[in-house]
Amino acid sequence: MGVLNFNSKNNKVYNYSGRFAKTKLKLKPKFDEFRSTLGSNNGIKNKFTKAVNDYDNQTEKSVKKRLVIITFILILVFLYIIDFDLKIFYN
Repeated sequence: MGVLNFNSKNNKVYNYSGRFAKTKLKLKPKFDEFRSTLGSNNGIKNKFTKAVNDYDNQTEKSVKKRLVIITFILILVFLYIIDFDLKIFYN
């Protein structure tokens, strides 16, 4: 029979200190300073009102127009998928 080896191997320790380890760089997202929806939000109603205020205050007219067009197209696609018939509105 073979000899059982009960000596466990220790993991090698590698003390890495990179080139930039001495400087305390803080990484943050690029547009955080321009958004008002960040921070402590208490509840879904607060989040929604902050998001609507952010949308109203900072969006351009072209973005709003594009959003309306995309929403309209998605509604039409949904109505086509469920086979919605406009004959219910006419006599």
